[in-house]
Amino acid sequence: MRPEQFLTYLKELLPTARTFAETGEKKYPFGVVIPRPSGEDRWQVIGQLSPAEKHDTPAPATTGTPTEGPPPPDTAPAPAWLAATLTAAAHPEIAAITVWPTTPGLTIDYHNGAKTFVRAL
Repeated sequence: MRPEQFLTYLKELLPTARTFAETGEKKYPFGVVIPRPSGEDRWQVIGQLSPAEKHDTPAPATTGTPTEGPPPPDTAPAPAWLAATLTAAAHPEIAAITVWPTTPGLTIDYHNGAKTFVRAL
């Protein structure tokens, strides 16, 4: 899933989310602002293509057993909250979600070998 597709998915999953393009943010090409009770979470989104994919030729989506888990509590730290939200949504292209241990962010691994890196700003 490329960054554009991931942002579209996030906006479908979280209707109050706004892309950086919608907010006027120009420093990062892909990102999202997600309002939560504790304030706004700002995330930069970076994609890594699957090994079989080229920039000018997207690879078809590969689905498999989705990640699964309970929805997060509103009070969870931002990376854990986003990871749990994505896990609970059980998107069939997502193979795994890993919260980074030292920097606020997460890695989303897809069944086709692509990755999305979501870094807190």
